[in-house]
Amino acid sequence: MEWRWLSFAVVAEKDLRSVESSYTAKDLSVLEGLDAVRKRPGMYIGSTDSRGLMHCLWEIIDNSVDESLAGFCKRVEINIERDGSIEVRDDGRGIPVDKEPKTGLTGVEVVMTKLHAGGKFGSGSYSATGGLHGVGASVVNALASRLDVEVDRDGKIYWMSFKRGVAGSFDGDGPNAPFEPKSGLRVIGKVSSKITGTRMKWWADKQIFLKDADYELSEIYERARQTSYLVPGLTITINDNRGKTSTSETFFHKGGISEYCAFIQSDEPIGEVIRLAGSGHYQETVPVLDDKGHMNPTEVERDMGVDIALRWGNGYETTMRSFVYIIATPKVGTHVQGFERALTKIFNEQLRSTSTLKKNEVDVIKDD
Repeated sequence: MEWRWLSFAVVAEKDLRSVESSYTAKDLSVLEGLDAVRKRPGMYIGSTDSRGLMHCLWEIIDNSVDESLAGFCKRVEINIERDGSIEVRDDGRGIPVDKEPKTGLTGVEVVMTKLHAGGKFGSGSYSATGGLHGVGASVVNALASRLDVEVDRDGKIYWMSFKRGVAGSFDGDGPNAPFEPKSGLRVIGKVSSKITGTRMKWWADKQIFLKDADYELSEIYERARQTSYLVPGLTITINDNRGKTSTSETFFHKGGISEYCAFIQSDEPIGEVIRLAGSGHYQETVPVLDDKGHMNPTEVERDMGVDIALRWGNGYETTMRSFVYIIATPKVGTHVQGFERALTKIFNEQLRSTSTLKKNEVDVIKDD
């Protein structure tokens, strides 16, 4: 037994040395652009099951919601089709169709094929955004066997199709239709100059996603309801056309987070919803990439707004939801911790000013 083990160990060591000596630059893999997304989808959407499929949907919906936060979108419609496709429509400004100077490509092609590209990086497009910040649409495109994008802008209807992230045109319907790679945006019709918007329809790639991956209707409803509270005035409609009969749900709320606070409260209220809002200006040191590719600490000016709705109840449990730019933060963060410290501080000040809390008594804490 000893000699057999020794012989095995020597052979293994010899093989290891052989592998190490053959390791050269030619063994390195360089993944660029959307190819990296297809090779490692989990890095971008977490998984290739239903959760990853839903993540793709959220990314496109978030783009429409960003338009609403900027004041340009009033309606978002989501259509789940029987053929496995899903469509998101909005009446926002529409993806830019003019050419981007650095790439020479139209705005639509830049957004759909280039990672880390979009209006969320500029200073004049959005003041608040969610999603993957310039990655979402291109990632969804890379993981779709077919994606069609239609834009209403400048009195024209623009159209462009993609197959697994490659621009081109399909000769027929569905992802299995003959495809010819071809760059460029086509004008397919006219529309009133007052009408703007974006329509995006895609088929998730079966080469990427698991067979049982599917869109969860209840989860879509929950997300749509939550968003309609956080973005008051936005109408979100979900049409599920997968069954024999179609179902439709519409979510719309004017009251914002005040209504949401009342909706999620599990115990009996003992007062009205209290709304607290404010803003502040501050400086922050952040690493900024210069022209030479170096990260330099830079002082930047920031403006931050805070909006809080709370209501006391007669129960002992706390129900809390926190968000940053309408993106849920279930693990809380400094924004929640700061609020809780401030709330506890005010309670102690009021208790002592009314002598409810005596000088020799310790301060109350958050749990109290």
